[in-house]
Amino acid sequence: MKGLLCKFRLSSLMTLAVCATVALTVALQLVLVNHFAVRHAEEEAKLRLQQLSWQMRDSLNRIIEQAAGDARLLAALPQVTQSNDPRSTRVVLDRLQSNFPDYAWIGVAGLDGKVRASTKGLLEGADVGARPWFQAGRYGLRATDYHPAALLDKLLPRGADPWRFVDLSSPIHDAQGRLQGVLGVHLSWQWARQHARQLLTPALREYGAEILVVRGDGAVLLGPLELVEKKIDTASLRLARLGDTGALRETWPDGRNYLTGYALTGESSNPATLRWAVLVRQTEHKALAGARDLQHRMLLWSALLAVLLAGAVAVLARQLSRPMAQLGRAIEKATEATAAGLEPPPIPIVKGFHEASMLSRTLRNLVRSESESRHALLAMNERLETAVAERTAELQALLLRDVLTGLPNRRALLEALPEAMSRAQRVSRPAALLFIDMDGFKEVNDTYGHEEGDELLRQFGARLAHTVRKTDMVARLAGDEFVVVLEMLADSSDAEETARKLLARVGEGFTLRTASVVVGASIGVAIHEPGDQPDLDAWLARADHAMYAAKRSGKNCAALAALTV
Repeated sequence: MKGLLCKFRLSSLMTLAVCATVALTVALQLVLVNHFAVRHAEEEAKLRLQQLSWQMRDSLNRIIEQAAGDARLLAALPQVTQSNDPRSTRVVLDRLQSNFPDYAWIGVAGLDGKVRASTKGLLEGADVGARPWFQAGRYGLRATDYHPAALLDKLLPRGADPWRFVDLSSPIHDAQGRLQGVLGVHLSWQWARQHARQLLTPALREYGAEILVVRGDGAVLLGPLELVEKKIDTASLRLARLGDTGALRETWPDGRNYLTGYALTGESSNPATLRWAVLVRQTEHKALAGARDLQHRMLLWSALLAVLLAGAVAVLARQLSRPMAQLGRAIEKATEATAAGLEPPPIPIVKGFHEASMLSRTLRNLVRSESESRHALLAMNERLETAVAERTAELQALLLRDVLTGLPNRRALLEALPEAMSRAQRVSRPAALLFIDMDGFKEVNDTYGHEEGDELLRQFGARLAHTVRKTDMVARLAGDEFVVVLEMLADSSDAEETARKLLARVGEGFTLRTASVVVGASIGVAIHEPGDQPDLDAWLARADHAMYAAKRSGKNCAALAALTV
């Protein structure tokens, strides 16, 4: 190796060393980018898709619940239960349809199955006794799953998409409680298509995000045209049917890899809801395009930097090696002269860098200079490492904080919850998760504007933080949803007492810049006992379900979750 190195000039060796250093640095950077940036981009994409599936699930649930409520209300109106005049009944039905155009058809059928009155008189006198909605509606408020238009297809105006319905039906009873007929509401599937288009922003559509709604038999009700009304079977669909929510990477039947968020609508115990799987998918290539682009840019800039450094080092190496070459030739001449017995010529003072001129004077000064340089480099390296560590800590803190409220964000919460479960196991004291959703935020936001809505969120989060203990964690999950983590509890009553304190505190009203408002909160309480399995998703899901139970109980209250979802 020494003999091989002797064949190269100093300039060539320095150029090769710099190129090798740049290549090694680039390789290490690519490994780090692939390990951290790509993984982070994948997790962020999964979280975004999971949130979209939740939003679509909630939208579907709200629409079905509203239609069920309208059907229940209509079935109890005197114009429907007591009127024998189809015209008066039709006026009520037409009025509701004019306010909610997504109701493609509303009708009242007698016990014989014949339509007595309907919107715009469509199908009046027709026999609908064999229709699933009529049969189901005889026994209570029911939802009938997605189906094509059988009798109304030729009667309703043609549109860009074929007519597809979701039906809500309710029995009609007289004052004595006797069954008089069935009221049916045909909800056009167009509303689901519109909600999907609204949820997918132009940026998400550009990057290939797609929303799919899948029926219980695996048939796609909403999604890409090539999949609509065709059956699929994917891992995300199977998990959604089990009631799970989340996101995963999977290969779809088209052979492409996707990141897919999944959720499930409806409630198994409520026949007036529908159990649909909501899948939001995005191709892995599109989801990770930013990280891949970063890799390509790093390669390009690193190659350019290597070329520039190689050229600069080659020029610098020649400047550095020239005085040494002069000194070497002078020493060779002196050595040859001495070997020949001649008076050696004087060694000239080499003009160049300071070290070369000092080389012929004293080794001690050279050693001292090298030592001082080494210590200076070590001190500089320590200062640099300290600065990098401080900056890294600052960036890490920013990543774990919500920009609007200054509270810990979802990422910080997900990192803290496993530690809370471990501590509960270690100290044998239960921990609690309070899932808080503000009641009335949308009205404040719509009435006073987004700036006042943001101010309300800030004050709401600050009030939560001031109400609980300093050792408890308050995080903003998303929108008007907050989470409080309580640890070192004596039992579940401590968590319920804290929830009551929070309800009382947030109900005292808020003074904004332009108005004073009063809002409430719905709180779901989920206890994690020391002996429970450390299942983060299950804990969050129980708190989420309890919060929705509190909302269904009239809002502005707290509900304790069951031990299992």
